[in-house]
Amino acid sequence: MGEMGLEFLDSNALLQLEPFLIFGLGWIGFLFGLQFEVRQLKKMPKPFFTITVFQSAIIFLFVSVSMFVLLRSIIFWKESLILIIALTLGSAASCTAPTALAIVNRSFRFENQKLLDFLRYVSAVDGFLALVFFTIALCVVPAAEITDFNLIRSLEWFAVSILMGIIPGLILIFLSKVRFSQQEFILFLVGTVMFCGGLADTLNHSPLIAGFICGILTANFCRHRLRALSTVLQAEKSIYIILLLILGASWDFELLSSLVIVVAYFTVRIIGKIFGNFIAPRLWNAGFKVPNMVGLGLISEGGLTVAIILNFKLLYPLYSEILITTIIISIFLNEWFSPRLILTQFKKKHPYIKNEFSPKTNLLK
Repeated sequence: MGEMGLEFLDSNALLQLEPFLIFGLGWIGFLFGLQFEVRQLKKMPKPFFTITVFQSAIIFLFVSVSMFVLLRSIIFWKESLILIIALTLGSAASCTAPTALAIVNRSFRFENQKLLDFLRYVSAVDGFLALVFFTIALCVVPAAEITDFNLIRSLEWFAVSILMGIIPGLILIFLSKVRFSQQEFILFLVGTVMFCGGLADTLNHSPLIAGFICGILTANFCRHRLRALSTVLQAEKSIYIILLLILGASWDFELLSSLVIVVAYFTVRIIGKIFGNFIAPRLWNAGFKVPNMVGLGLISEGGLTVAIILNFKLLYPLYSEILITTIIISIFLNEWFSPRLILTQFKKKHPYIKNEFSPKTNLLK
């Protein structure tokens, strides 16, 4: 639909769609923040959380350092710009989409349920960490400013990013203390996310991060947290689809100039996934034997990666083509291979056969 194809969405149309892009990024960040409730996290297995944090940090550092070294040797841009690109790629690489796991789980029945629970846990939690890493990346080199590292400027950027999420969050909590109907509550949520994203865009900050902070505050201090989560989830797929359309329409595909970067990112991400998930379960006992190559079951990329890259494009429109090409091709490849690689981690698996029911076990054969 973009300028590479039918040109229904040219550069002017994409510019007019920018307000919805800002709203969509704020909505996705708000959704992830709503799931970050401290009381619920405390109920989860502590080894799983520690393993997830450690492996995500390894992947982030490994991909960021590797891509920084590569980009600095082949692209003659300012070093601070190369750094923010490398850190953004590292942030995107650290998260896992649950899509492939859901597809496989619908088609097969596994005997090693603990391993399946572990994969689900990691794919659910490492998205939070990816947003934390992306926040760090934007603070190291404040968005919309291609300057050298400055500690005071970075701390100011971090403080403003936090406040942009806290202020709308407090407004939502205050509004939710009165009696309201479901329609009014939807209006509260939409207005809060819209205000949060607009405030971030006005100050050249990240609507994704601002929405994330707002969601965390709402999850832990608003008594209608589950109601808000249910409402936000209903629009999740529609917003992701529209974000994908915007990403595809804004893609300027130049394979020859980006092929080395794409291959390098795809390779180092898989290596980081394998290495991080090999080391972490051996430092902290997961309660069962984790396969050596379990990282191959966590290579799926998805919506949050798209949101991170679109947020980068919003802040650095002149330098985003490399990232867009890299992430789009990487998503295609990872979603193609991921279900097959997940199956290799399970020794015993049984495909579901439709309309054949076992009366004894009440399970699909």
